[in-house]
Amino acid sequence: MIAAKVLRDAIDSETVCFGTRARQNFVILGGGLAGLAAAQELLKRGCKVTLIEQGAEVGGLARTFEQDGFRFDIGGHRFHSNNPTVVQWLKDLLGKDLRVVPRTSHIYLNQQFVNYPIQLPGALSIFSPLKAAQMVFSYLVTKFTEKTRQDISFEDWVIKRYGRALYEVFFRPYTEKVWGIACDQLSATWASQRIGIPSLWRMVKQAIAPAKETPATAISEFYYPRAGFGMIPDALRRNILAMGGTIHTHTSLLSCTPLTQGFEVNVRHQDGTTLTLKADQIVSTIPLNSLLQAIPEELGSQEILQSYNLEYRDIICLFVALKRPQVSQDSWTYFPMKDLIFGRTHEPKNWSPEMVPSNDYTSLAIEIFSSRGEPTWEMSDDAILDKVIEQMHQIGWISKADVHKSWVLRVPYAYPVYRVGYEPTLSKVKDYLNQWDNLHLAGRTGSFHYMNSDGVIEDVFRLIEKLFPEGAAQVQPLSTAAGRWM
Repeated sequence: MIAAKVLRDAIDSETVCFGTRARQNFVILGGGLAGLAAAQELLKRGCKVTLIEQGAEVGGLARTFEQDGFRFDIGGHRFHSNNPTVVQWLKDLLGKDLRVVPRTSHIYLNQQFVNYPIQLPGALSIFSPLKAAQMVFSYLVTKFTEKTRQDISFEDWVIKRYGRALYEVFFRPYTEKVWGIACDQLSATWASQRIGIPSLWRMVKQAIAPAKETPATAISEFYYPRAGFGMIPDALRRNILAMGGTIHTHTSLLSCTPLTQGFEVNVRHQDGTTLTLKADQIVSTIPLNSLLQAIPEELGSQEILQSYNLEYRDIICLFVALKRPQVSQDSWTYFPMKDLIFGRTHEPKNWSPEMVPSNDYTSLAIEIFSSRGEPTWEMSDDAILDKVIEQMHQIGWISKADVHKSWVLRVPYAYPVYRVGYEPTLSKVKDYLNQWDNLHLAGRTGSFHYMNSDGVIEDVFRLIEKLFPEGAAQVQPLSTAAGRWM
């Protein structure tokens, strides 16, 4: 029904003048959320679209893994936006398949589970009076002792605003676990974009007399598809095909050659056959180094690659089906301690009952932050499972006897790493690519910009507005108020 409506809208759009780009050939590199959303929106505006995806299926990090009646997202993806245009887009896409889920999250600190976002007085009460006093004192003196500190690294940014004691307890452990680098090597840009914890004074006031308005960081509920986040890319794929778009999976990019007008794109299918596509416009959502490697050397791409030092963080997802009805009531649970191999978990059943085959079972989606070449990445699947179950048993969560089945998925290029000094390299790469005004970057991976799923859709809307200023709906500025540091 939804696909039919989209198809009717697309047919109706043929009668609307969208400018010279209407009916142009677009080739989209990458079939994640950004690539799929861009494909749908371009098709709705009368363009011809071919999407290239290297993997076996589209969806990227937004897809849902399904096995034996259990469904797992690749990381927990909530959808929350303060942008009504984005929210309406999602509602139009999924209709009644969209659920509203209450948010309940905890962080494991000092061998206790504490509400997250961090709340006072509870967060300090888990420590000794002396330790709590040190944190408060550190925060107070920071206003004087760190006043001139420059915002270069994540460490600089946090200490300047919250003091070293709070930084060491609440900010440093989890951040270093996620990114695999010291906080003095992580750019302050990450902190300014993602940390939404209010000032200590505001938290104290909130604890004494709760405000009428909820802070932007304290999201109380979010949208979630009833059968997993993968319903979003699945719906986009159906709409793309219904509107005449073409999707090639199991297809690798060989070259992307700029022509006098447009591009020549060469790809190779899984069976070894090759295909040459002519494109008026390219939308790239793939890693920047992959795009640069596809551009001919004689056009200067190798020179850019020689100084390329942008990094992406990988993750390992351990999916565990459990022979018990529930583990916790959390949306997410965070584990910042270095001695625990896992960093974050969520229980899919708490987001939708359709994520498990029956109410007798539950499951855990466990995220392990590790990159290719690191010791954890090289561990066998069985070794990862054994280590996680052993540690979860130690904290009183689950035991080996609870495990029904398990699966391990290694995911490269999960998050762009904002290492100190990354900006000049990123600017150099984008300046080089900007010489072609018909080559467009989109999405988290393609633009090397960390954003949540709602931010990805806003990014696509801005691209559409740029391409079709006379026919695209106006999109509000990207919302950063709802950012979170975890």
